[in-house]
Amino acid sequence: MLQSFLLSLASGIVLFIVYMYHRANLSEGSANYRYYNEAVKGMSRWLEQTVDLTQSHFQPCKNCGYEIALVHDNSYCLRSDLFKLLHPEIIIQDQMVLRDYGGQDLARKIIQQNMYDALPSFVQTRQIEIGYHQTPLETAVVYPYAKNYFRTHTFGKQAGCIFQKYFHVPGQEEIALKSNQSTHFHNYIDNLKLENKSAQCIKDASYEKPTFRMWLKEECENFFDIINTQQYKDKLENEGIQYIYKTNRHLGNGILLLDYQNEKIIRSWYKDSQGCGRNLTQVIIQEYLKNPYLYKGHKMEFRSYFQIASTNPPILYGYKKALIKQCALKFDLLDFTKEAHVCNTAVTKTHKQTTGQEQDDDLYIDWNLEELQDILLEQGKIKSRNWLNEELYPQIMRKITHLFFSVEKYLLKDSRVGEFFGVDFILDDDLNLWIFECNRNPNFLAVTEGRKEKFGKLIPDMLEIQMQLVRSRFKRVRDFMNNKLLPAIKSRQFQQQQDKFKEEFLQLMKDRFEPEYQLSKSNLAELAYIGEGQFNGYIKKECLESSRVLKK
Repeated sequence: MLQSFLLSLASGIVLFIVYMYHRANLSEGSANYRYYNEAVKGMSRWLEQTVDLTQSHFQPCKNCGYEIALVHDNSYCLRSDLFKLLHPEIIIQDQMVLRDYGGQDLARKIIQQNMYDALPSFVQTRQIEIGYHQTPLETAVVYPYAKNYFRTHTFGKQAGCIFQKYFHVPGQEEIALKSNQSTHFHNYIDNLKLENKSAQCIKDASYEKPTFRMWLKEECENFFDIINTQQYKDKLENEGIQYIYKTNRHLGNGILLLDYQNEKIIRSWYKDSQGCGRNLTQVIIQEYLKNPYLYKGHKMEFRSYFQIASTNPPILYGYKKALIKQCALKFDLLDFTKEAHVCNTAVTKTHKQTTGQEQDDDLYIDWNLEELQDILLEQGKIKSRNWLNEELYPQIMRKITHLFFSVEKYLLKDSRVGEFFGVDFILDDDLNLWIFECNRNPNFLAVTEGRKEKFGKLIPDMLEIQMQLVRSRFKRVRDFMNNKLLPAIKSRQFQQQQDKFKEEFLQLMKDRFEPEYQLSKSNLAELAYIGEGQFNGYIKKECLESSRVLKK
């Protein structure tokens, strides 16, 4: 016992001496610190040269919504990157996540239970003057509720450091705003058709029903041409809802079912088509899915989560656990009540409160998709007990990958950013999959214990992807510095070799997982796509635009 204690003590003393030796050699004022400082400044300068800060993602804004209350410090990234080089255990062992949202935010609570909350005193639940908190140097993942971080803080200096991930992708509104998503979908499908892709390819890539973009004069007029016909009026009378009106708002807001009353409202907004081309409000009117799969007479949606783990190169993950949502009222095309057609949790929660149903009940479904598969088997709608893996998961992966491809060129291409999305899918009665909407920075509402349990697994899995990419990058860059940059700086050869070093460094910054930093086997995220044409078998090469058929 004593011998074991002495060995342990000796080992601890040795580790402490090694640590203090490295700290002394990297302390401010030491020669090694100056070399590290010069190396980090050089790498930061190379990254600055690759990012166009004049893009709309970075345009400064005031009162641009929920603003993150963090101090502006132009030396922050330099100090943070140097600090991590001095204390590598912060990256290699710890998981330092900064989350700004307080109150009842479930994501924040799960982070505090499973990893390190980098700034536990940071509670921001309302708009607040910027400059209230200092971002800790240890922060590895910045996962704010606010999406305007790079419009208020300079990328590469005040935020978005070499050894960090910022968990929003500048440009993500191109996916999340329904009007933008629909425009990119139209263009994407049009390009596939121009390239004479097969009908099956077009079907696989199609993730939304036919849509009219009402700010475009021709499409707006085409919509009114349809609803002015007797055929449409007969269908509305005898079959029920034919179209749904969508704005860019979420949480079930901004959605109108085109019943008689809402049709009058829309006609007034567009002056019976005379306002087409003049009313430029970014809204869409979409053909309504009239044959959804029903459970006990209720329409269902399910939210499937996916992550853009990186945009340099593109790395996409789908998540195998979905959140199933049921509409509050039974489905009926002739019933124009929103609660029968919109299954959003916020809509259902409001319905429960207004009707006095305060207890958890069948309005919330805590199934897994495996249980949906069991029900479909019982109903005889499917035959295979491997339907999820053979049919549904591949459909989900194809849809989210095509969704990404349709907007990819509008996203910031940089390894320091990533984004987490919740995609609301509707399964029709023929078991085809359609996207209802895509939510950036999805809310985690703890309306049932089952949902808390799902999110308690999902959020750590999601953040593990980001952490392992940061650790992998840290290993590559630190080895590059120690083996090449620092010797060149010490021998005063750095300037002569700078172009070669820059090219190598930018390649090392591209995200990939190093062998020692793979995802844990328990992680339920599944790779959908990684750069250089690696699709994990979900999309056939011949179903892609020619510009996307890349060499492996």
